[in-house]
Amino acid sequence: MSLTRQVKNELARLEEPLACCGSWELKALLLRNGYYAIRHNMHALMIAVDTSAGARRLFNLLRQAGVEAPSIIREQEKRLDKNRFLVQVSGKEQIDALLVYLDMKEAGRHLSLPRISTVIPKRICCRRAFLRGAFLAGGSISITRRSGYHLEINCGTLEDTRVYRKVLEHFNLSALVRRREGYVFLYFKSAEAIADYLRIIGAGGTLLELESMRVVRSMRNQVNRVVNCETANLEKVVASAQQQLELIERAERAVGLENLPPSIRDAALARKRYPDASLKELGNKLDPPVSKSGMNHRFRQLSRMFEHKNESSTG
Repeated sequence: MSLTRQVKNELARLEEPLACCGSWELKALLLRNGYYAIRHNMHALMIAVDTSAGARRLFNLLRQAGVEAPSIIREQEKRLDKNRFLVQVSGKEQIDALLVYLDMKEAGRHLSLPRISTVIPKRICCRRAFLRGAFLAGGSISITRRSGYHLEINCGTLEDTRVYRKVLEHFNLSALVRRREGYVFLYFKSAEAIADYLRIIGAGGTLLELESMRVVRSMRNQVNRVVNCETANLEKVVASAQQQLELIERAERAVGLENLPPSIRDAALARKRYPDASLKELGNKLDPPVSKSGMNHRFRQLSRMFEHKNESSTG
């Protein structure tokens, strides 16, 4: 099951909200996915959702709002080969009453499905419900190795997006905006912001799973960094040791190791005996032990001796 479906199913199973919160959750669903149609002189208001659990929750929200007999219609989207569900409210009078209840129109005025208003919920619980409805209507979440964390909400229009951003700002969340295929999206790339959003809308189960995934991912990255660092250090040790062995071989051919200064001779003999050891390990094998910098200094001296020798022979 995808993370998006998991979150939506979890939200759909939440306890039935208070009437005030239920109306804002319903309003968010209606504003994004609702459309009004008249066919054969029959009035219908339909709201689309992409999960059966979401359809049941929407059905219950409509019943809570006073709709007597909402119906659920299952359809198959041929283009995506997925099911979607339409929850329908029938009858002009019932639709009119619902929109008045949701404060989306005034009683007696021409029936239509208006755009979102600039009014935002006053209560914190209602703001949470509004954002929950927004995710149920057009939200998605994913975590991939390539793109990392990503949560987005399809807000539809730029006007609607401004309202959702205002609600998010009440929770100290700042979402990024982008356009795609004629729609405007709000999105988060920060794992912390996504966790905060899930906490706000009530997806606690998915939030715990997300936090667990974050820990595992962080540990994996940390282990990879350590391994990469150790590998790089090992490669440096091997390369340095190889250069030292080549230098020792030149010294042995040129003057013989026995003719080198005692400190440099001891370092050279130790390197020949322990070709894979680091400078620190090599220094500890001498008697008395020599520090890493001390060993490095001895090999630099040996290198300078043969640099001078080469310069003299060249001249």
